[in-house]
Amino acid sequence: MSEEFLRMARQEIQSEINSLNEIFLTCTNDEQLYEKSIEIEKHMHKIKGLAPMMEQEKMGEIAKISDLVLKYVSDHGTLKGSHKITSDAVKIMSGLFTGQVTIQVDDFKRQVRESCPQIVGF
Repeated sequence: MSEEFLRMARQEIQSEINSLNEIFLTCTNDEQLYEKSIEIEKHMHKIKGLAPMMEQEKMGEIAKISDLVLKYVSDHGTLKGSHKITSDAVKIMSGLFTGQVTIQVDDFKRQVRESCPQIVGF
């Protein structure tokens, strides 16, 4: 990847994370997550695509799992625990973006499997 592409991709991911953080200032429960699920999913989807191209596989995996949760919510309605999962994902991705390398994707996967066993595909 060219340096210019990586710079632009980093800016785009930062913008998407900032947008997600803004959404979660007013989105505080599972019902509100359902109401904003399509909007949130669009941001996650961009991160899911860009992060692996920047060799940010952990971030891409977190976004992929969150994307699945959000698609499930938008298709089926409010899902208990979905707000916590998704807001935790944003915090984790923010940490990964700032260089916290000790974050374990397997811990997040386990959290999703335990909270929402109906979500499959990861």
